[in-house]
Amino acid sequence: MKNIDFARDDGDLYPLLQQATDEEKAFLAEIISSKYSSGITKDERCPLKLTMELQSMGGDTVMNLLRRRGVQYRQIVADVASKVSVENSRRDDLMKTEEKIAEKVITDYKNKLSDSERTEFEQVLRENLADQKRRMGIKNAAARGVGGMAPALLAVGGFIFQRGAIAAIPVAGQFLGILTGVMGIIFAFTGTAYSVTVPAVLVIGSIRARLAAEQFAAEVNL
Repeated sequence: MKNIDFARDDGDLYPLLQQATDEEKAFLAEIISSKYSSGITKDERCPLKLTMELQSMGGDTVMNLLRRRGVQYRQIVADVASKVSVENSRRDDLMKTEEKIAEKVITDYKNKLSDSERTEFEQVLRENLADQKRRMGIKNAAARGVGGMAPALLAVGGFIFQRGAIAAIPVAGQFLGILTGVMGIIFAFTGTAYSVTVPAVLVIGSIRARLAAEQFAAEVNL
């Protein structure tokens, strides 16, 4: 029961997954289940089980056995930030750190592309950001500005909702593969399940960014 209570008490993760869409949970489940040691399948949609499994992925295996649980999501974000060489201050807002991680991963990917591929990928990112805002009903200038406060995360969210179309675009489909663990080796994610925790942080950050934008839109009666 301790690991269940630990998961429920993770205020940065469990309540967020309770508000996630089926598409978002499906994407996260696909990422987590790609690890051979995963205790869930890609069909899992339970927010509590997703939380527990990701917490387990974020902790050292030996330490997990001693604690009989993993680590909280905020620690996972700190570890991922360190892994991808992103500055992470304890004073930073969590979504700010998630956004910096998304920016770094996207930049690292773009640096591996040719000039023409980079131009194409940037266009796909812009289109996905715009589509994500339209999907959330962000229409006026004020809402569009706040809705773009985490553009990298919202663009990742666009990849989730348009994954079928995205997969058909080679340069974007390859990045989609990175997010689902198919081509995670490109970034050499090694160690404590980084092939899971890095893309998982991008997905969870995109959910957080979507909810923040939708909340703002609702407050201005859009």
